Amino acid sequence: MEKSNTFYRVITAAVLIPVAILFVFKAPAYLIFALLYIIMFGCVIEFARIEKIQGIERLFLLLTCSATLFYASFDFSYDIAYWASLFVAISVLLLFTSGYKSYVSHVGKHLFCNLYLPLLLSFSYKLLNFYMGREWLFYLLLVNWLTDTFAFFVGTRFGRHKMTAISPKKSVEGLFGGIFGAVLASVIINLLFFNSKNWGFLLILGVLGALVGQVGDLVESGIKRSENVKDSGTVIPGHGGFLDRFDSLIFTGFLFYIFASLRVI
Repeated sequence: MEKSNTFYRVITAAVLIPVAILFVFKAPAYLIFALLYIIMFGCVIEFARIEKIQGIERLFLLLTCSATLFYASFDFSYDIAYWASLFVAISVLLLFTSGYKSYVSHVGKHLFCNLYLPLLLSFSYKLLNFYMGREWLFYLLLVNWLTDTFAFFVGTRFGRHKMTAISPKKSVEGLFGGIFGAVLASVIINLLFFNSKNWGFLLILGVLGALVGQVGDLVESGIKRSENVKDSGTVIPGHGGFLDRFDSLIFTGFLFYIFASLRVI
């Protein structure tokens, strides 16, 4: 079973990674946003399934998350009025659709989902606004890819020390393998694109990217384990669902946005 899963994991990556690279460097910005929206949509559907959000409540969750992604991706002001309006809309509508039993829990799930998925994913798209934005976006993806790859294979081969009970399959050895992969990604990006003398900045970002990506993975694992769910879905062979595949990107996109905004490259 493990070998079969690894086979599908490698084949899927071999197909999807060239497509992703083509999108990053050749697709117009609106198509990149459309792809991000599909990712968000799939993640929200899986989140709703895990949290048992159904019917009109699920539809409302999709609508609010769609609005948040559009707002956060194309507006830099983060006007507090939007978030206040979102809270009012969620709290009022859910009062009449979910009822008063576990009412605060229902509101919390909707607010959590809006902040966790569309808001954080929007920072990946907003990398395009910076100088060499497409290179920054590719850098983000490469760090995630190599972190996951090295963490998976090093952890599978040498993992002996469990990292946390939140995700029992993760090991300390896998974590260090992931850090190595992220640092390697930083070296590759600098040699191919940035040609920066500020190696320290890029290497620190690589290390932080690996660590933050692992934290994002653990957050998603916490969501699943809280509801006794193993995988968020099966849509991506060898990788699980949208949340399983993009959990690291959700957090690292924000990290890379912060570093890119420092404009030291």
